[in-house]
Amino acid sequence: MSLLTLLGTGTCQLEHERRASSVLLELDGTLILFDCGHGVAQRLLDAGVQHQQLQHIVLSHFHPDHVSDLIPLLQAGAWSQRNPRQADLHIYGPTGVHRLVDGLMKLFGASSLQRSHYSIVVHEITAPAFSIEGHTFTSVPLPPAGNHGLRFTYRGKTYVLTGDSYVHEEEIAALKDVDIAVIDAGHPSDEELVALAAATQARVIVCSHLYRPLNRATLQAAAEQKGYRGTFIIGHDLLSFVL
Repeated sequence: MSLLTLLGTGTCQLEHERRASSVLLELDGTLILFDCGHGVAQRLLDAGVQHQQLQHIVLSHFHPDHVSDLIPLLQAGAWSQRNPRQADLHIYGPTGVHRLVDGLMKLFGASSLQRSHYSIVVHEITAPAFSIEGHTFTSVPLPPAGNHGLRFTYRGKTYVLTGDSYVHEEEIAALKDVDIAVIDAGHPSDEELVALAAATQARVIVCSHLYRPLNRATLQAAAEQKGYRGTFIIGHDLLSFVL
């Protein structure tokens, strides 16, 4: 079964109910983690995934609430006596990802985060499209945070994960007519979320990266008044969609 699972729907805020921003993709047995903020390493266990099973991590940008659990994931792979890593780990990100990983290795010492029998392979994404295990993804620049969303098509349906984003022309273009969009709904206002829904007609908009409570019924009704024909969903940690 192929799944899209919200591991974390929160932000830099420390909350009981939400971990920081992260989405887990399972595509034909390939596990891909999109962002890994605080608490996400533990959420992997809640989703039934051991850390060493994860072979691909995609970072949207370098805010701490999107990258901080890279450290425990790397250390567990190198030193955990339970399920230590055996296979290479691939880390993808925009310009600066090499500097991030190299900096962690220098700070903690390479032997603290990596062992000699596998490699940490860093991929700096500079072209619009890249591939993971035969699956093609589009890296979508979404200002102003230097953020890059992820867009892909799987079994005839199109998906978008935005990471951080405000509502602007680039986000509207990225979400246009997609089947499921997992969006940053914490930074935009309700009015902006409604405008985004009406402009894009994304069939399902999943609100994540939540700084504040959202009322689904209120958003849905307001969006429908503006001509929206899809559905809002307020995300929560471990919410899954079958792809």
